[in-house]
Amino acid sequence: MKEKKIDKRSLRTRTVIKRAVAVLLKKKRPDEIAVTEITKIALISRNSFYTHYSSVSDVLNDMFTEILETFDQIIAKYDYAEFEKNPYPCLKEMAIPLFTNTAFAEYVIFSRNSNIFVQNIIDALTDRFYNLYLKNRGTANSHIPYMVHFLVSGSIHFVYKWFKDGKTVPFDDVLKEVSALITEGIKNIRTIKNKNE
Repeated sequence: MKEKKIDKRSLRTRTVIKRAVAVLLKKKRPDEIAVTEITKIALISRNSFYTHYSSVSDVLNDMFTEILETFDQIIAKYDYAEFEKNPYPCLKEMAIPLFTNTAFAEYVIFSRNSNIFVQNIIDALTDRFYNLYLKNRGTANSHIPYMVHFLVSGSIHFVYKWFKDGKTVPFDDVLKEVSALITEGIKNIRTIKNKNE
């Protein structure tokens, strides 16, 4: 991605470019999107586009990074004990970017590169939730990264299935059920761990 000046005008231009790409992703694959189409929807010049991005892929990478940064900000609001007791508020807040940018979310999930994107999200969120655990519990545990990875993977694949099945059931209802499963899973892991000690 090109080096960006951090000012309101640059932020606005990058925002309208990303919105234009999100609109086009509803109808086209990324490799079918032309910079001319983006500039037409965003009401900017080609020079303005190339001042901020080098390609459509560059825009998509920026959108992906932005989602991860949003997840970071959300996770930072919660402590592990709070999440362990009831993960629903955190997970619901993390779902907001998926609903504000469904075209990009669907691209991440269904594109040819979806396995790479999804694995990157799983790895990133596994690290973040494990760090949340370490910050609040203070001690490392060799079993916890596996548990966190399992719970994150399951949650991400739940979102994948929901999109794949055409969003036919209320997301919030299923999210509550997933939250309950995560809570029970954490309790069961703790029980198994205590038995083995």
